[in-house]
Amino acid sequence: MSNDQGIDANGSSSTPNKTQPVTLLFFGSQGSGKGTQVSKIIGHLTTKSDTKVIRIDMGAELRAMVAEGGHTGPLVHAVINAGKRISDFMPIYLSTKRMVEEFTGVEHIIADGLARGEDQTRGFDDMMQFYGRGDYQIIHLTLSEDTAVKRLLARGRADDTEEAIRARLVWNKQIVEPQLELLRRRGKTVFDINGEQDAEAVHRDILSALKW
Repeated sequence: MSNDQGIDANGSSSTPNKTQPVTLLFFGSQGSGKGTQVSKIIGHLTTKSDTKVIRIDMGAELRAMVAEGGHTGPLVHAVINAGKRISDFMPIYLSTKRMVEEFTGVEHIIADGLARGEDQTRGFDDMMQFYGRGDYQIIHLTLSEDTAVKRLLARGRADDTEEAIRARLVWNKQIVEPQLELLRRRGKTVFDINGEQDAEAVHRDILSALKW
């Protein structure tokens, strides 16, 4: 178990304070509610800690790149619109840039949408080791394909056609999920959380798993 947890006066676990920063990596298929749960975890942390949170949301990073335009934006948009996985160099670049520019050694780090391929996994793990956060823990939200499709169609994004959704779910199963096993073999703690539940129940299960 990592040393990310604090111990209160009664000897029980509590949310880490500013001297014990949290480092979490979220996994889960599209539609599993990762963004919602990341927001809830950040909200929880801000009530218990005055330490800044660095949130690396790769989906948001890529959408921002699309919005910037230029030569790269349309290329990224074409990949996303086709439901394909972005090449590993891009998430590695974007996440590394955020850490280099913002990390001072004391912040909480909450990452979503990283380690989605072998190169990304090695890149993220190397980066965390480099910055002294190699004891990060992983939250994996599990969800059936049918539920994922239903949720994604309901949110109404332009890139969420059923064909594109199912294509993303295929590469999630074939490419992303094996990264969890790789990280387990590297000794990382992975918590499998039932993402079929309502958001509050999922949040409670995450807090319980982390012993917060």
